[in-house]
Amino acid sequence: MQTDRHDTRQHDTRTLSRDGDHFRFDPACFSDFSPDCFDAAYWEARQAVTGTSVGRGTTWFIRDGERHMVLRRYWRGGLFHRLLTDRYLIQPVARSRAMREFALLAHMRQLGLSVPRPCAAAMFRDSLLFYRAALIIERIPGARDLVALLQESPLAQDHWRDIGRAIGRMHQAGVYHADLNSHNILLDAQHRPWLIDFDKCRLRKPGRWQQANLARLLRSLRKEAGKQAQWHWQESDFSALMAGYNAATAVSPPQ
Repeated sequence: MQTDRHDTRQHDTRTLSRDGDHFRFDPACFSDFSPDCFDAAYWEARQAVTGTSVGRGTTWFIRDGERHMVLRRYWRGGLFHRLLTDRYLIQPVARSRAMREFALLAHMRQLGLSVPRPCAAAMFRDSLLFYRAALIIERIPGARDLVALLQESPLAQDHWRDIGRAIGRMHQAGVYHADLNSHNILLDAQHRPWLIDFDKCRLRKPGRWQQANLARLLRSLRKEAGKQAQWHWQESDFSALMAGYNAATAVSPPQ
């Protein structure tokens, strides 16, 4: 089963600056874009918050007309979370966290890769030294991550091969995923795979990082096997994934 490719037409994106804050957005994603779109209270006042997810920080699921989106702020991990929480050392706008992820997603969408559509990115000036960041992406209808799915039932071998193809095409495009794991791979209602969470990811020349990405994913699947009471995964599933990966990387990179 082949993964459907996306519309590769160039999306219109615009920029906006206000009081030292900077924004990049796709106007087609919003009925009326405002910097306030990055404030959950803005959507709550419109009764447009459809749900939340709490991890390191809160993620909000929102609706604007017929479009469903995901709003998340960037949070520090580890020791830096205690010291700085959600603040980052000031950077040129284009190199800030959300702007880089927005640009990478837009680039990948142009190549027809299986990633969410970026809707808006923000860089909020916190002080002379620090900034905060937030990103809004389009929500993938009916999508669930591998961890949720594999707790319920096994995936068909065709689905594992499709996941491998999606990863292979990403690698063929030179995209290094900094945290490829079983939480960052989704399947939608039609069992099409999607790759998410491209914070700290970047374009790289071919190298050992590609196999390291795959090894990280395998470790993630094995780790969940030791954590979950029900885990419908076996090593042969990864062999099917690799078959799809090898089929994708045997062809020319996407143009």
